[in-house]
Amino acid sequence: MSNFLKKLTLIFTLAVVSGASNLSAQQGWFNLNLPFGGNAVYFKDVNNGIINHYKTTNAGLNWFDMGIFSGGTSVSFPQINTGYAILGTEINRTTNFGDNWERFNTPANSQLNSIYFPDINTGYACGKNGNFVKTTNSGNNWSLLQPIPQPFLSSYDFIGVYFTNTLTGWAAGSRPDSNIFVKTTNGGTSWSVNYYIGGFNLFGRFNCMFFINSETGFIGSSGSPGRILRSTNSGQEWYVNFLPTANDIYSIHFPSFSTGYASCYGGQILKTTNNGNNWFLQTTSTGSALLCVFFLNNLTGYTVGDNNTVLKTTDGGGPPIGITPISNEIPRDFALEQNFPNPFNPVTKIRFAIPAITGLSDNVKLVIYDALGSEVTVLVNERHTPGIYETSWDARNFASGVYIYRIETGDFVQSKKMVLVK
Repeated sequence: MSNFLKKLTLIFTLAVVSGASNLSAQQGWFNLNLPFGGNAVYFKDVNNGIINHYKTTNAGLNWFDMGIFSGGTSVSFPQINTGYAILGTEINRTTNFGDNWERFNTPANSQLNSIYFPDINTGYACGKNGNFVKTTNSGNNWSLLQPIPQPFLSSYDFIGVYFTNTLTGWAAGSRPDSNIFVKTTNGGTSWSVNYYIGGFNLFGRFNCMFFINSETGFIGSSGSPGRILRSTNSGQEWYVNFLPTANDIYSIHFPSFSTGYASCYGGQILKTTNNGNNWFLQTTSTGSALLCVFFLNNLTGYTVGDNNTVLKTTDGGGPPIGITPISNEIPRDFALEQNFPNPFNPVTKIRFAIPAITGLSDNVKLVIYDALGSEVTVLVNERHTPGIYETSWDARNFASGVYIYRIETGDFVQSKKMVLVK
């Protein structure tokens, strides 16, 4: 068979497989019904994306195989078309968004798990048994790094790496009895152990890491209940958020500062719209482990996993999460009710009403302020269809006192007081 016929057959085969005629018309998380799953997904724009060694140029409608030695299990694109991917202990590189790939050896002797390039030349990758490698020439050559002394280093499996520039970065890892979080400010020449954790009852076992910026980062963990750790001071301290799931967290991605998603074992997705203060479950059509999640913006995203699972959403995963519709009644006017109970300790509920209008309402923002007027948390920040809704605020990490909650939507603005008593 000629090369032309082979290519034509491959494209035809994968085009038939997708089976979705209008992906953007569906709601919530929907399955693309592909003959492959994955553990890495990345899109450079709404049309062009990569899942492991498969590529789409039409928003996931059709896919083609880039080749067995293309793509990888973790990807980093420092430029729009130039990216790097892990393939075992080796690194693949593309300069034309997957049309061609080059393969490079590293000195790692165990599976690499995470890769990050702060620029096109300098990159870092880390993985099992303490393996940590660096390149300064676009992946052509790699050298070993040693964040902590041996033999302790080889006892840790590193699960995430992030750099704000070529010199300053962080990495997280686990071993059976503890977790580790390390930082460098000189490109890996020396490291400080920013945070060492020796108790899984509270923190679980680290599984994944994501940083929004140099200050705010998240670590997904195992344990029952599930948990996501958040730091707002570059990893110096971590706040543990226990989640409404008993499943492990495998991947975290924030398309914006406030809105983030996490994928879990058991086909579960978690979403936050207030920078990780609260996380709420979304429903999907699968029970398979979802190993990676990626969003182009707050609404359009993909998650991939075991058992040929590739899911997509174009509406942020479905109806507003963490905000429960409590009535079929469509109100005539905007309203913000008094929280209940009030006073409260530590959880209170807040109801608000969105009147009947054509299509979606204006964006609804519900914010909590302290007595001095400083914003302490954002409970709601998204669009809503008409209805009566209820949400809750868990104030266990806040001091007793008077707080103000304020709703803003369109021309409607209203505030009420509530009292936290501990």
